[in-house]
Amino acid sequence: MKKVLLFILAAASLAACRKEPDMSDMDGKYFVYTAYDTSADFSGYSSYIVADSILVMDSGRYSYVKAGESPIVADIISAYEDQMNSLGYTEAASKEDADLGIQISYIEETHYFSQIVTDPYWWWGYPGYWSPSWWGGWYGGWAPYSYPVTYSYSTHSYLTEMVDLTPLTGDPDTDKDVRLSVVWNSYLDGSQVSGSVTSRLHEAIGQSFAQSKELSKQQ
Repeated sequence: MKKVLLFILAAASLAACRKEPDMSDMDGKYFVYTAYDTSADFSGYSSYIVADSILVMDSGRYSYVKAGESPIVADIISAYEDQMNSLGYTEAASKEDADLGIQISYIEETHYFSQIVTDPYWWWGYPGYWSPSWWGGWYGGWAPYSYPVTYSYSTHSYLTEMVDLTPLTGDPDTDKDVRLSVVWNSYLDGSQVSGSVTSRLHEAIGQSFAQSKELSKQQ
């Protein structure tokens, strides 16, 4: 899986000897990380759907907040829909009709680690984390891949994953062993964000797609 790192800050604030920038130097901007599965053929996808809820994770607790329950959640989901539409994808009426599913999670705590990621990502083991059953892959789990990764996740961090739904047939008996693959993800860290959180987050969401040229249907 190819990884792209972009620190949205003035070049003068970069420290050559530091692997990650000091968050206090980021001038209120989000840290934007994106990665995608290099074996995925995005030209073969035409439709998408964004989950109608955001998963909120906080110190072992979790809850799903629906767009109808929170204007902020509705706004974030709408931002992802706008980005996908601008890339040439069509929003599907239901997850059964979608080629890609987008799920968004929000983190309210800070941890640091470095490890070899195999199956699954570190957050996939989090209590209550998105199950493949949400999309219809009843028991299949996520498709594995392996690479080294160093992560910190903290307050105001957003994790977004794009799941390939094309292997699903809509038949529970057939799909119970289907493995769903994450073909793209983004990590937005705004732990030191100041000013308008909504506008900063919209900017970060836009940047995550801007640095992911492989997603465009209009190449």
